[in-house]
Amino acid sequence: MRTSQTLFPSGLRMAAAGGAVWLVLLTGVFFGSLRLSILDLLFLLGPLVVVPLALNLLPTTRVTYLSYVNGSITRFLLLPGAGLTTASFFLREGRVAGALVCVWLIVALALALDGLERLITTRLRSFPGFCFAIGEGYALVGSLWLLASRLGMQPVGFHEPIVLLTAVHFHYAGLMAAVLAGLVTSDERAIRSSLALRISLLCAVLGPGLLGLAFLSGPKLKLAAVGLMVIGEFGIAFATFRTGLVRASEIGGRMLLVGSVCVIFGDGASGYLGNWRIPAPCLRQSRADGAVPRGSEFCWFWFVLTRGLEPVAA
Repeated sequence: MRTSQTLFPSGLRMAAAGGAVWLVLLTGVFFGSLRLSILDLLFLLGPLVVVPLALNLLPTTRVTYLSYVNGSITRFLLLPGAGLTTASFFLREGRVAGALVCVWLIVALALALDGLERLITTRLRSFPGFCFAIGEGYALVGSLWLLASRLGMQPVGFHEPIVLLTAVHFHYAGLMAAVLAGLVTSDERAIRSSLALRISLLCAVLGPGLLGLAFLSGPKLKLAAVGLMVIGEFGIAFATFRTGLVRASEIGGRMLLVGSVCVIFGDGASGYLGNWRIPAPCLRQSRADGAVPRGSEFCWFWFVLTRGLEPVAA
């Protein structure tokens, strides 16, 4: 059942404005007037564009006092939180830069509480609701790593750019992939959710978290987690492609077809750049470069999804 109640109804307007700001930052970096790295720009696309779009499609939970508070925090603090987070990247790492991202952390905490309430109310009976809840939890994890990055901390012995790249990971492959998985399984007109599809989408939802934990263990678990994410992303692409075929007569359906192809292309480009083209001595830079096509892939996919998939009650 479709609902007009989403967590952040003005997300499209904020994303449009945020996209304009991001293009200004990109132009400044290109001409050398701004000192931001590629990884900085990649992360900032999250608060300015990606997260507002995600919350614009994320259905609200049933009306309770907690959901009202969480929704109010999100609606009123998302814009200033994104602005202050952007400003923090123009300061040196330290307490001041860390303080500026605290508003964003508050928004992420509200999202995590909303996800917890979603899990409690659905009692794991709704697969889309489960996907949405996990995605909201990932937003908090990513925000904590952002805070560590701006404070100049080295959690669990990790250094930059891994700290900020982890924040990117949980905002893109975490929040976004989980919401996408929930949306494609919500569209019952186009998809009969088979067991294989649900398993692949479950990989997309759980893969980012497992990959984060894998960094605390050995390379074998990392490889397994990456494999789950790849399976999940292709599952999302396949489900979206099927939805696009059903709606091929509509502009939204055609954009879904384009988006699903972008996911496949993005995965291929990411693997090519990350595994073959970048030499081993450039490992630090390759981690950032390998993230660029993946982030771009998800962003483009998300843009086309806003025209093809609609929020539904979880």
